[in-house]
Amino acid sequence: MRFIVSSGLLLKNLQSISGIISASNILPILESFLFLIKDNKLTVVSTDLETTMKVNLDVQSTADGRLCIQSKVLNILQFISIIMLKKVSQFKRIPNIVKVKSQ
Repeated sequence: MRFIVSSGLLLKNLQSISGIISASNILPILESFLFLIKDNKLTVVSTDLETTMKVNLDVQSTADGRLCIQSKVLNILQFISIIMLKKVSQFKRIPNIVKVKSQ
C-alpha cells in the first residue's frame, strides 16, 4: 500500500481523532489507527469501543488496502519529522515521506 498525502494535513486529522486512544487499553489493537484506502480516498479510524471517530482525506494511491499503525509509531515519526524540518529548513523544505511495505 502506497499513498501520497500532505504530512501537515494528515497530522492535523490524526490529532483530531487521537483523543480517544488510550495507552491503557485491554486490547492492544485499540492503541492503533486503522488506515483504509479505496478509490484514492483515505479513511483513518480510531476507537475505544464506545466511541469511534474517523476522518476522510483525498490521496494519490496506486492500490487499495488497509493497515493498522500504532499511535506510538506515528508519534515517533512526528517527532523525527519536526526535528528534520528544523535542521533542514534553513537550506530547503523537503516533504516528509514514510514508506510502509506490506505483504
